[in-house]
Amino acid sequence: MFSGLNQDETKKLAALDLLRRDDTPRDRILGEFARLASTVMGVSGCFVTIFDPKFQYIKYAQNITLPEKIPVEQSMCQHSVYACESIICPDARQDDRFHHHPLVQSGAAIFYAASPLKTRDDFVLGTLCVTEQYPVKPSQEKIDQFLHIASLASAYLEAWYSVGQIDTLTGLPNRQNLLNELERIVQSKTTELHTLLIFDCIEIPRLYELSRYLGVAAVETMLRNFGALLRLRLDLSRTIPLYSFATGRFAVLVKANQASAIVEKAERMPPTLASITGDIELQLQTHTGYALFCPSQTNGQEVFRHVISALHEAIRQGVPVKAFDPVLDRKRNDDFKLLYDIGEAIKAPNQLYLVYQPKISLHTGETIGAEALLRWDHPTRGNIPPSTIVALVERTTLMRDITQWVIRETIRQTLLWRKSGVYLPISINVTVSDFSVPGFASDLERQVHKAGLACEDFRIECLETDKVLESDVALMELDLLKAKGFLILLDDFGAGYSNINYLRRIPIDIIKLDRSLISQITTDEASLVIVRNVIVMLKELDYQVLAEGVEDIATARILKAFGCDEVQGFYFSRPLLPERIPEWMGTTGLLEGLEF
Repeated sequence: MFSGLNQDETKKLAALDLLRRDDTPRDRILGEFARLASTVMGVSGCFVTIFDPKFQYIKYAQNITLPEKIPVEQSMCQHSVYACESIICPDARQDDRFHHHPLVQSGAAIFYAASPLKTRDDFVLGTLCVTEQYPVKPSQEKIDQFLHIASLASAYLEAWYSVGQIDTLTGLPNRQNLLNELERIVQSKTTELHTLLIFDCIEIPRLYELSRYLGVAAVETMLRNFGALLRLRLDLSRTIPLYSFATGRFAVLVKANQASAIVEKAERMPPTLASITGDIELQLQTHTGYALFCPSQTNGQEVFRHVISALHEAIRQGVPVKAFDPVLDRKRNDDFKLLYDIGEAIKAPNQLYLVYQPKISLHTGETIGAEALLRWDHPTRGNIPPSTIVALVERTTLMRDITQWVIRETIRQTLLWRKSGVYLPISINVTVSDFSVPGFASDLERQVHKAGLACEDFRIECLETDKVLESDVALMELDLLKAKGFLILLDDFGAGYSNINYLRRIPIDIIKLDRSLISQITTDEASLVIVRNVIVMLKELDYQVLAEGVEDIATARILKAFGCDEVQGFYFSRPLLPERIPEWMGTTGLLEGLEF
């Protein structure tokens, strides 16, 4: 609403800025009020004005010719605006306020009546006026009706401003208002380039965190202050509107030649310090996305999408500013399409399939297990890399659907192998999103037993181990899996930052050394020392150790000498289709050069 505008000059100026702009639907309705007023008063002319501190703007006029914009001191309506009261002037030629005015001297407005369009706190926005080219003396009933119509027009403007165009929290023009302005520029078919910028001042999780400590009222005050602070830091002129795009997000729409200075300031913008309590402050980093566009070649919604894409890329990359990148945008769109396709692939009979990579004992040379690895034969794109699949679905419920598909398929394939005399424990990759579902362990046990198999026939490879420590449910489900007889593998140990808490808090049977840890042990002395000591430590803690990504016999010899228990990698075997596993089980000679 406009409430409080008489105490807030910024909001007044924002309101007038919005009202003086062209808005065809709004101005058409204002014209309906004006025509109704002229009919009631029995006169032929009418017009509607909007005022700012310097100018009068004509929003609608009928049967009277007026300039679209004139200085306030040259307008007839200035007296109604400044006095905040209605004027009924039967003959303006006899009134000292008006007799010298060009409209009166030309005979265009001999009769003149004006009523201020004002808010409930008496902030005047403009006037509703009726005129005639000769003197008129309306009855009191007609005057009352005229004033009532003006009050309805005032209420309409206030509702238009507050409900459809203004963010109630910040008092700034809202996203719909920005879209209207974008569409207006687009409809103008101008070829002059424009730039839209969106600024993200606070992440939603941080916002909730601050609400917890400061309370909602304090956070709302902070959000209101963001707009003023952003305008100050960007050094925006008063002629450039700042829009409230979403909670904690603001937008600026300018001509392209004005954008470079704003982008430069956004790149150098310091963090915002938000006080939690006492001496504790949070640093809130502002991220900016922007897009250059030609209005004659696009539409408002597409410009929105481009800028949001750029903003989210800036947030994802942790950089202050990012321009819209059409190549990257196409990739993101392709990824989104792939995400939909994955959902369809789960239901399809012949798109997803499993391959199995053998695991070799360094003590006996025997194949003692295999890891089930997901593959996707996309109907138009061919084989999609597993890393792409995981990256797309890891934060969606599709991850659980895929895991359940893998479990069902692994059980089915294990039963087929059993019929041909192949007994091979299979490892299944499971993420924290799966472990975090209460009942996961019991449901898996139920599926295994229903198939007539034992829990010992399967191993669970624990992915996203760092996130497991953050979930009490995941830790409990892992404990239950181990208690039911499933062997637990810790995947990718040594990749990135490996927390020793994994070893103390997660019920692990086998530690799987990541390929990045062992890849250089034949050429780099430091890597050799690290791997040797890691294996010695793990063995002293009574873990079995498995090394993945073994590419040559020299690496296998070193690992065996260090006491590593199992290996898997391309040197021994690439992942195999299930029908090749029985043949593989009879293979000999691959471990020549290793003594058993």
